Amino acid sequence: MKRIKLFEEFITEKNGDTYSNGCVMLYFDFPQMKEIHENIDKNDLYEEEGDRTFGLEDEPHCTLLYGLEGDVTVEQVKEIIDQHTFGTCTVHNASLFENDYDVLKFDVEGDSLHTCNKSLCELPYNNQYPDYHPHMTIAYLKKGAGKKYAEGMKTQEYHLVPTHVVFSQPDGTKNKIQINID
Repeated sequence: MKRIKLFEEFITEKNGDTYSNGCVMLYFDFPQMKEIHENIDKNDLYEEEGDRTFGLEDEPHCTLLYGLEGDVTVEQVKEIIDQHTFGTCTVHNASLFENDYDVLKFDVEGDSLHTCNKSLCELPYNNQYPDYHPHMTIAYLKKGAGKKYAEGMKTQEYHLVPTHVVFSQPDGTKNKIQINID
């Protein structure tokens, strides 16, 4: 097994946004996302003025755990991430989360996703979703608009190698963390 460290240490940036909880996300280089986005009618997008988190997802990632409390440190997260090795993930099965809007997403399967989530759950967190369902958001769409896209993309499948983890703290600090790649 070949293990590669992608960064020498974590990189921190502060963007000014604040959140109620922290989040750990596994990022991917996914150039095909641009083509997928080009096939989505802009009139179908769900957007909220002043909130860039809706519309087209511009940072392809799979959340490892949402809901980390404010006292969780980057060192604690890094220690857990270092215990896991990530390999090629399969991004497939386009489907929806239906709320007041449609979340168009792919399911994500890969080594260490569930075990890393379980390890991160040992840190203080609160989350209203007890079952971990690894996914990659494609876009937020107006209610009822997502079905045609999910059906049209049902057979698409991609094999992606993750590049890094980002730990977003509630105060808006984003910490880019190296990962072990198989």
